[in-house]
Amino acid sequence: MAIVAALCIGGGAITGTAIAADKPKPRPEIFTKLLDCRALTDATARLSCYDAQVAALDRAAQDDEVVLLDKAEVRKTRRSLFGFSLPRLPFLGNDDEAENSKPEFSEIQSTIKAMRDLGYGKYWFRLEDDAEWQTTEAVTSVFPKVGSPIVIKRAALGSYMGKIGRGRAVRMKRVG
Repeated sequence: MAIVAALCIGGGAITGTAIAADKPKPRPEIFTKLLDCRALTDATARLSCYDAQVAALDRAAQDDEVVLLDKAEVRKTRRSLFGFSLPRLPFLGNDDEAENSKPEFSEIQSTIKAMRDLGYGKYWFRLEDDAEWQTTEAVTSVFPKVGSPIVIKRAALGSYMGKIGRGRAVRMKRVG
């Protein structure tokens, strides 16, 4: 299981990361100090070092200076960010994704939780995961309703196509 650690300072600004993997990646100093305990040959000194560094890591986690995420939490976060244009964030990256250049999520399937008519056949939607989307072209084939199923897929040039129920796909963008 891969474990991701991100060092956060000042209410969420990420300043360093460590991802358990074969490639060496920059690691937070607090994590490096914990790993340095392995080099001590005296068992008492090594245990004392581990105890001190684990306590420091625990304090840092409680103060939100270090955030630990397992692979499932990273996957959940990446899914929740589907549709946003974000810079490459190393703690959300996937080595397989870089090699294959195919995103982990190429579509999402959801249900319309709330909606608003924007006029001219365009709509704003809130999905069951609270993601907000809106159509950028008129919906003409089906009248969307709360509870309708929706499938949103990646399309060409960073765009997205959404299909509501059995209607035709229309261009959409993530707005919240």
